[in-house]
Amino acid sequence: MQLQRSCLIIFLVSCLSITHATADTKVQLKPFVATYLVTAMGLEGINVTNSLSLHQSNDHHQKYHFKSYSMPVGLLAFKKDETRDEQSEGQIIDHLIRPEHYSFVQLRNGKTHRDVELSFNWQRKEVTNHHKHKNSKWKLPVSLDTVDKLSYQLALMLKLAQAPDKTFSFPIADGGKLKKYNFEILGEERVYTSLGSYKAIKIQHQRYKKGKNITLWCAAKLNYLPVKIIQEETGKPTFISTLVSYQEGMSNQSN
Repeated sequence: MQLQRSCLIIFLVSCLSITHATADTKVQLKPFVATYLVTAMGLEGINVTNSLSLHQSNDHHQKYHFKSYSMPVGLLAFKKDETRDEQSEGQIIDHLIRPEHYSFVQLRNGKTHRDVELSFNWQRKEVTNHHKHKNSKWKLPVSLDTVDKLSYQLALMLKLAQAPDKTFSFPIADGGKLKKYNFEILGEERVYTSLGSYKAIKIQHQRYKKGKNITLWCAAKLNYLPVKIIQEETGKPTFISTLVSYQEGMSNQSN
């Protein structure tokens, strides 16, 4: 079983709390800490903790630090020693996510298996991709709406809070190229979790990889926080990700 791959789903489910806009205010992100459990065929596999912290910079822009940490649990914890640490830092400018630095570190049996960093230069409209474990580096031109593999989740939650069109997409800087993540709103459904039942917006997410579909249920009561995710891929087990813990309101900081 390849449950360790299921933590890729979780990068999609990171939870955001959002304050709705009024006539005089904009939609804003709020800090949080959330935990998800990923299962396949009824077996526990990955425990993922996501957190978002915010503070004001000296130039009065809001800065964010978004983190996702995953580790195996249950039977998988006895079979595979692997952790993943993914982080994105940047600013929120004019209601848009503007990443500045992204990192992904994967450890197996205490040794680095993958170590990647992205640095965004918005004046030049380019991103530098550095694969430390491969000792390779290259640059890629990007548009102003480009985000990384983690911070696009912030852009997604902000989008849902503003009653978007039925279909929309985000350009993602990943692997030395720009990839498009497409989303389609399918309607509303009620979802039952260990934290309670929620009326949620059902969303279909299709990535660049054919034969792979991800469905999200984002609860309006939790400010469009994804409370359930199902990933289906041809020839592989179906992975289910469920929110099991959520805490909103980490204190903001000021510089």
